[in-house]
Amino acid sequence: MREVPVLDQAQIDRLKEWGGTDLQRKMIDLFLTHARERVRQIKEGLTEQESRKAETGAHTLKSSAGNVGARRLQELSADAEAMAEKGELPSLQALFPSIEREFEAACEALRIVMKELPE
Repeated sequence: MREVPVLDQAQIDRLKEWGGTDLQRKMIDLFLTHARERVRQIKEGLTEQESRKAETGAHTLKSSAGNVGARRLQELSADAEAMAEKGELPSLQALFPSIEREFEAACEALRIVMKELPE
């Protein structure tokens, strides 16, 4: 089975193709600024036993992760979204620590990309 990298460099490169380093910087900054709130929204949905809230957070996190090439986080968020949609909150609760770990790994990798972008 193929290991999925924390970041898909091809997606980072696509952002550059579409809008140069300005778009790369903007998309990464948006992720770093707002994605933590989506993780928090999933956690709140679990805490409050509100599947819809968790589903919305997971859906938005999935999209945001995909935009910046955070593939593992994107895949985990897709799984979380499906679990929340089905009301499988115990399964989502078990998955949530992996989402948090992968979110932190993605943020770290994206911060490195940001530092390496030309001015």
